[in-house]
Amino acid sequence: MDLKSNEEINKKCIEVLNREKDKYKNNFHFDSPMGLINDPNGLSFYNGEYYIFFQWNPYGCEHNYKHWGYTKTKDFKKFKFPKVFIAPDDSYDKNGCYSGSAIVRDGNLNLIYTGNVKDINGNREAYQCLATLSKDEEIKKLGPIINSIPKGYTAHFRDPYVFKKDDTYYIVIGAQKENLKGTSVMFSSKDFRTWDFLGEIKTEYKDFGYMWECPSLFELGGYDILVFSPQGLEKEEYKYQNIYQSGYIKGKFDYNTLEFNHDDFKELDMGFDFYAPQIFKDEKGRTLLIGWMGLPESEDEHSSSKYGWMHSLTIPRKLELKNGRLYQTPIEEMKNFRQEKILSLKNIETNHLNLDNVKTNSYELVVELNRGNSKEFEISFMGNSTEYTLLKYNFDSGVFIIERFNNNLKRREERKFKLCVEDTLKLNMFVDKSAVEIYIQDGIEVASLRVYNNEKGTDININTKDSKLMINSINIWKMGEIEYYE
Repeated sequence: MDLKSNEEINKKCIEVLNREKDKYKNNFHFDSPMGLINDPNGLSFYNGEYYIFFQWNPYGCEHNYKHWGYTKTKDFKKFKFPKVFIAPDDSYDKNGCYSGSAIVRDGNLNLIYTGNVKDINGNREAYQCLATLSKDEEIKKLGPIINSIPKGYTAHFRDPYVFKKDDTYYIVIGAQKENLKGTSVMFSSKDFRTWDFLGEIKTEYKDFGYMWECPSLFELGGYDILVFSPQGLEKEEYKYQNIYQSGYIKGKFDYNTLEFNHDDFKELDMGFDFYAPQIFKDEKGRTLLIGWMGLPESEDEHSSSKYGWMHSLTIPRKLELKNGRLYQTPIEEMKNFRQEKILSLKNIETNHLNLDNVKTNSYELVVELNRGNSKEFEISFMGNSTEYTLLKYNFDSGVFIIERFNNNLKRREERKFKLCVEDTLKLNMFVDKSAVEIYIQDGIEVASLRVYNNEKGTDININTKDSKLMINSINIWKMGEIEYYE
């Protein structure tokens, strides 16, 4: 296939985003403008703005022709029209500009990514490559900075995460060992040109999936945290329910020995659609996360493809460490999307509450309730006569269940997870046209999911099956849209 020029793609992107939205195009989530997006890349605060890069096939809804696209914003509400950053048009990245990260150095934004190369037999080569973006947005591809794969690892060697500690630059890379076990490795450099292989990050997980993708290593709350996305984990009762997972380990990392003394792996999101999160810090000192609201190998489940696009990114989340756990909360800037308050109720004791006056499919809902003597609570939303989305919680067992059913998939799906809630349950729900994020108990758990209903359904129902519960408060805001500018 002959690649179009970046200018042609950029022009087409503006044209597409200026059209009337289809029924699945979200309002306040960043969607693929056209074609397929997946991993967020190169997340950074640079020159007074947030830069969001992403994996992008602008030609179709398949995992081919991977470019890097990018946009930027000052407030996460007004975004620059997405553009191509780099295309797979060199010998070292001809089969895809795969995921990577960014660091500000010498006044430029330096982006390191994996150049993917395959021969006619499908054999891989992987190169860790450098590109730069200047303040006036001049783009330069500078080629590989790590040309070879260390002995003992396969060509599944990708997704470099770059950072600086003291006077040394480090890169963490997701890898697969020759025994087909997943891991992550490190390189270091003093001058950003010559990179030395340090070795493997030594964790307790010697047999934890066959590949670790998209690692991020950072410090928070006095601890070192490694976020990564392992592939090949076997499903357990309340864990590892998706095809692939994303989570973290927390502890103390020794940069001299590469020993990581850590606690158990914890998943970051318990919903249906979340993968490849990347972590970065901003000028306010916040540690932020953005993830892909999708999963590899799930393209047949996304009905937006008939409109020529697929996949979205999560809203940005602030990370905090509390009581040994990562809490994720929506950034304050999400309040900029709030328009009129549709509903505000307090102190209602009931076993059924029907909210049929919402009349919008993009809203934020904040509810706090006490169980009273009730055993089980459920909230249904995005429903109509034949389709529904449902969140249940059993106060006795501590089990959450998220269900979805729509006429496109023609099957009921559920995810289960456990969280002990003593008396008061708090939910903060961001419901968009085809994307939902549920923040539970101030963000100790989060669940992300895509919902492609054939018909619009805006009714919200809160029910208990036994005794009444007390709804301390419920507030709903209609949410506005991302605004794009040239």
